[in-house]
Amino acid sequence: MSIFRFVVSLCMMFATYLADGATNLKIATISPDGSSWMKLLREGGRAVELATDGRVKFKFYPGGVKGDDQTVLKLMRVGQLHGGIVTTGVFNQIYPDVQVYNLPMHFRTPQEIDGVRAILDPVLMGGLEDAGFVCFGIAEVGMAYAMGKKRATSIAGARRLRVWTPQGDEAAMRTLVAFGITPIPSSIANVLPGLQTGLFDTITSPPVAAVALQWHTQLRYVLDLPLMYVYGLFVVSATQFDRLSETDQTTVRSIMADVVRQADRKNRADDVATFDVLLAQGIQLLTPSDDERREWRRVGEEAAEEWVDRGIVSRGLYQRFQSALEAQR
Repeated sequence: MSIFRFVVSLCMMFATYLADGATNLKIATISPDGSSWMKLLREGGRAVELATDGRVKFKFYPGGVKGDDQTVLKLMRVGQLHGGIVTTGVFNQIYPDVQVYNLPMHFRTPQEIDGVRAILDPVLMGGLEDAGFVCFGIAEVGMAYAMGKKRATSIAGARRLRVWTPQGDEAAMRTLVAFGITPIPSSIANVLPGLQTGLFDTITSPPVAAVALQWHTQLRYVLDLPLMYVYGLFVVSATQFDRLSETDQTTVRSIMADVVRQADRKNRADDVATFDVLLAQGIQLLTPSDDERREWRRVGEEAAEEWVDRGIVSRGLYQRFQSALEAQR
């Protein structure tokens, strides 16, 4: 780190201490203001401030005003932000195992998700802490479905599409490549204009995210095949968190962990309801044939092996994931 960047980082750290002696934790997310996530976060922030007698305060930056997840992580590194609600792709060079639930075509039912997460959530959160991040919890966003302007139910058909993938999300990119699809990486901010101009004609997203970010206004079809489980992580810099007293750390962990649990449950309900909203607004459901479904799952298994071979997920954790998943079936 250059001297200039070090000085800037140091100044930003001191700036978090307000005149009244409070520590202000700056948290960013792409979740829109007014969303259920933001309502819960603000309630949690007020609860923390009250429980710590004003010693700890949260300031939230919703709606992507601080940039996408990759940008949020960069700002955390220089001390301009202290945390964020981010998806797993930002950790692909830091703690790639946290992406294990993203393995394509593995989860089939909500019961499988809940059973596996009960076993592995503590493992993943512990790994993030070892990597320098305090994790208050994991919150479901939903199953990602292929949604687009053109009809496609088979892998062969999908290979003719212009598919967006999040910039910097190596796991998502490698998954599409494993299916023989050439991805078009770009930031989340470019998705809506990209769909409008034809840069992309297809996205893979949970319905709730597609509606919240207005992507659904440009879509005509959704493939009835859950491709990948998407989830968010509420993390803060361990360096900043360690500045709090042990008592305040315990209070913040307890309150914000409860916020994440509430968001997790609410997001599950919202995702199911939003899928119905998409259909009610005229988006057509495409149903793959049994043969097409088997082909998607077969290639999904091959993609998982590639994840392991490339170190996106360690073989040891993958085996634990598989064992936990089989126990639910």
